[in-house]
Amino acid sequence: MLDEAIHADLTIMTADGSTLRAHKAVLSASSPVFQSMFHHNLKEKESSTIHIEDMSLESCTALLSYLYGAIKQEDFWKHRLALLGAANKYDIGSLKDICEESLLEDLSTGNVLEMLNEAWLYQLHKLKKGCLVFLFQFGKIHDIKDEINNFFQHADRELMLEMFQEVLSISNPI
Repeated sequence: MLDEAIHADLTIMTADGSTLRAHKAVLSASSPVFQSMFHHNLKEKESSTIHIEDMSLESCTALLSYLYGAIKQEDFWKHRLALLGAANKYDIGSLKDICEESLLEDLSTGNVLEMLNEAWLYQLHKLKKGCLVFLFQFGKIHDIKDEINNFFQHADRELMLEMFQEVLSISNPI
């Protein structure tokens, strides 16, 4: 259905100017945001076109593949940060949960600060907690001293406060 665009009634314009064809019913069933676009008298309903300006053709194809139930694991892994952003933007809870679990399983010293930032941005409590545990309880913060200095220069104040509170809870458990 997706690959051949059989009876497709929607055009999606991606960030790189490419177009994809899809079905309003599938998108509406997957996302209350899409459902609202097509239910109310918004420009998307009238024009049957959605502009997804924050996703490339490949990432948008991965999103549609997920919504149609046909995503390949390698496509999911390759585009999971973009999928997380789309899941948040379009209120696709199941995709957001899957992305969070995947990112949590893949924590390393090379990506923990990026994942912590993503967790903060998208309010992913399990991932944020996992990052903090990884950094402080497992002592990995010592492995990334240079990166953490740069992170602190740009991090949100509330996130830094939570990190500090985590350090205090570890050093002085109640």
